[in-house]
Amino acid sequence: MQWGNAPPKVKLVDVNTQDPSAPPAGSVEHRLLDQALQILGRGDKKALTLQRTAEQADIPLEEARALYTDDATLYAEVSRFLDERLRVFADRELAKLPADVPIIKQVLANATGYFNAALDNPTYFAAYSHSQVVEDFPNFEEQIERPLNPDAFPAITARVLNLILEATRQLEVPIQEDLIITGTLALLAETHGLAHLATFGIMRHLSPTAKRQTFQAAMGSLLSGLCNTLAEGNIVHFDPETIPGEISKPWTTLAKDLPRETKEDIREAILRGAAEEVVAAGLDGFTLKKAAQRADIAFNTATQLFDGDQALLRELEIHLDEANTQAIVRQAASVPEGSPALTAIKAAGFGYIDYALADPTGFVALIEISSRSIVPVSFDDEGGMAQPFDMGKAFTYLMNIVRDAISESEGPRSTWVLYTQMMSLWGAAHGIAQLATIGVLRYTSPEFGFRVSSRVMDIGLRGMINALELREP
Repeated sequence: MQWGNAPPKVKLVDVNTQDPSAPPAGSVEHRLLDQALQILGRGDKKALTLQRTAEQADIPLEEARALYTDDATLYAEVSRFLDERLRVFADRELAKLPADVPIIKQVLANATGYFNAALDNPTYFAAYSHSQVVEDFPNFEEQIERPLNPDAFPAITARVLNLILEATRQLEVPIQEDLIITGTLALLAETHGLAHLATFGIMRHLSPTAKRQTFQAAMGSLLSGLCNTLAEGNIVHFDPETIPGEISKPWTTLAKDLPRETKEDIREAILRGAAEEVVAAGLDGFTLKKAAQRADIAFNTATQLFDGDQALLRELEIHLDEANTQAIVRQAASVPEGSPALTAIKAAGFGYIDYALADPTGFVALIEISSRSIVPVSFDDEGGMAQPFDMGKAFTYLMNIVRDAISESEGPRSTWVLYTQMMSLWGAAHGIAQLATIGVLRYTSPEFGFRVSSRVMDIGLRGMINALELREP
């Protein structure tokens, strides 16, 4: 089958050229749009108002109203711009392909354009991530229209849906609406997850070449699983079918409302204030003083507990990494003793998503402040003495269970294979976590999010088996 071929090497376009989807640089429209995108990148639809945008762009409100009559008009134009921008970047990649290229390579090119757009302007990508592109994503088990209508979905989702529909027709297999939508979500989750990690997460520390190589390898693994899923007409299910352990309790308390009876209470409140500050304003301009203000703690008290801005960020990273690790390990430890390593991987994925759903503030802050290595130097070392860099507890745990799965299934003992398979599976879980906390799945129930996650991880695990020619458990 043609789809089993290795993904082509992609020659990237010059992303510094003028974006044809943007208004002229320096114009009033451009200044307003740029400010609107910055606001949306740190908030949501409610945060984006015409008055706030005009004030930040230093443009009289009446002049702004001449372009956008009200908040709804501004938001609609921002959404249109973001969709058009992603289309432009995707079309650049699609234009490089021969006319008779297999559909799966078009799918990869479309995803590569999405990834390139994120790298080109992370602020615009953040705005797209937060935009309220749809309020009611169909339940793929109960609410799917037949025949499937791609126009009912957001523009970018519809584009992927159409590509998968075309691929299914090319394979000459029956159209299954639930399978098409699940495959679309898997692609969106993987693409978005890797793009977010490369712009705001731990992959931002890699070189541009390393980012793109990681993306291509990780996508190749997922697409391998999707190819077989569509061709066979069903998703191969892996255990556990749903989250196996106790679900985390949602964190709802703000830093200013936390107890402060003991020194440890005060430290906890300042750490929480730091997380809230990172989520609200990012790392630029972050200070211990701002974190203390959010926690309603006197600055002189905060300086007695934390040795400056960077020390606070370092402690916050360790603190949040520990919380993430506990959620991951709790789920992985809930599977029956003696289960295959692939089962532990899927359970750990549920744990990662569970942490994001229970504490979106902590999850977003952790991703943005992560500063540790994610590139193993040895396949055989279990995150121990041979690793010269601190990889963090959560990443080390995830890397080791992927390593166990490769060893258990007699896969290649290659550091590059370990790294790329780790990133492929993490990218999908991270994408789902993003969609469920600030994206299109945030309007659904946690139970629906876990069901979606299960099917997406099934496709990813199938890709891991296919890409590495492992023995199925």
